Amino acid sequence: VSCGADILGWLTIDENPNKWPVIVWERHGWPHWKVYDCGMTEFLRRLFTKGFDECPLSDASLWGKLTPHFLHWREEQRRWESGIDPYTGEPNPYFGMEFD
Repeated sequence: VSCGADILGWLTIDENPNKWPVIVWERHGWPHWKVYDCGMTEFLRRLFTKGFDECPLSDASLWGKLTPHFLHWREEQRRWESGIDPYTGEPNPYFGMEFD
């Protein structure tokens, strides 16, 4: 599932998983279901390098992102609780402040 609530999966039309195309349910697109004739690795490579004619997802936060990274939710939580912005690694200037 993407940040834009799109669903990505495989269309299991062949006994060989290496031949399964990627299928995307694009929340804000029409038609909602789109098939991409490539595997998931190639799909992600194209997403990160703008290798499609247009962004295949509703949320373009990964579109053209040449240095993507994965952060597990537990590590994200640990960083927030340590006063560090999980994605930049910079100190959170609001850490420890209380707001009403």
